[in-house]
Amino acid sequence: MNKKRIKIVDKLINVVLDIAIFIFGVILLITLYNNIQVKILKNTYSSFFGYSIFGVQTGSMADAINAGDWIIVRNSNEIKVNDVVTYYRDGDFITHRVVEAYNGTYITKGDANNTEDASRQTFDTIYGKVLIRLPKLGYIQYILSSVVGWVLLIIVPTVG
Repeated sequence: MNKKRIKIVDKLINVVLDIAIFIFGVILLITLYNNIQVKILKNTYSSFFGYSIFGVQTGSMADAINAGDWIIVRNSNEIKVNDVVTYYRDGDFITHRVVEAYNGTYITKGDANNTEDASRQTFDTIYGKVLIRLPKLGYIQYILSSVVGWVLLIIVPTVG
């Protein structure tokens, strides 16, 4: 009976580890793809069939979207009030909520901010709508994009 329990626990641990390795592998592939698109090919952002992943840097949208989260954004021209959109301004991508819309312009505001954004957005500056928030995955991407992350990923397992 005890040996059966040990086998079940071993199988369960193996399944959990397999799932963790799969998730880590997917994150690694996404990070590599993004780095190739942005750092090597010098694109402003990486896109895969109209979908992009952005790492959130600030808490301007907390609690809906927090610093360290990943967001999946779909390229879209159908923007309405209350949509959370990602737009490009002054060399940065910003993700805020549309609070007003009229005459092809949009006023945006971060949920955690006290005031609306200074500039109005248009279809030319808005990349798309946020579809999904992936909590804390941005931290993993940040680590994998650093030299320390690569050292931990490549050298440490080969030494051990």
